[in-house]
Amino acid sequence: MALSEHPAAQQSSAPERDAPQSPDTKPNPGFQRFTDGLVSAVFLWAFPYSVRPNHLTIARFILIPVVLVLLALDLDWWALGVFIVATCTDFIDGAMARKRDQITVLGTYIDPLADKLLVASVLAFIAYENGIVLAWVMVAFIAVELVLTAVYAQILLQTRSARPANTFGKAKMVLQSVALYMFLLGGILELEAWMTIGWFLLWPALALAVVSGGKQVLGVWTATKHQRPPGEEAPPAGS
Repeated sequence: MALSEHPAAQQSSAPERDAPQSPDTKPNPGFQRFTDGLVSAVFLWAFPYSVRPNHLTIARFILIPVVLVLLALDLDWWALGVFIVATCTDFIDGAMARKRDQITVLGTYIDPLADKLLVASVLAFIAYENGIVLAWVMVAFIAVELVLTAVYAQILLQTRSARPANTFGKAKMVLQSVALYMFLLGGILELEAWMTIGWFLLWPALALAVVSGGKQVLGVWTATKHQRPPGEEAPPAGS
């Protein structure tokens, strides 16, 4: 979904879908339903039901080192193409999971993890190559989000809760991805203006990162309040 930490839900059996949810979990917003319908109409017809959302998420993990190697070898066109494909799987796997009712707890955590690692790795490469301080700041924020995601995942897995949607995180992912497209394409075509546009796009992305991180902190705090006592076992999924 280029691009989230979106709450892209992934494949699941019926019992998993009935797992109890935390009080801060909210239904997908109308905009997400619209984008899911759009992605479904444009892309999902090409994917048989044997292809599961988690398959696309894992593919995104695999493509991260591929993009970095291509960038290091100065195969910039190939790197850009692979990066675009990788970011597009972000939208596709989330829409696929929701439209085909293939949501799993695992998918809700590895999907945003893949998004963050993909963007952070390319941002770090561009920051290193061009000495862009703002890009390093974005990498630092993503690192903090990764820590929060790890803490959040542990708490919600213990309480067998679903992760609430983070629209700000999805918007941030889109802006970051477009900014990186502009950086990479501007570098390939030697268009300084495009690289400047990419730099400016990082500022609103940074603002959204702050808001998204705040939501994650709030989510961790809320989930902590609803943790089960140490001796109490979580009920089986679907009970």
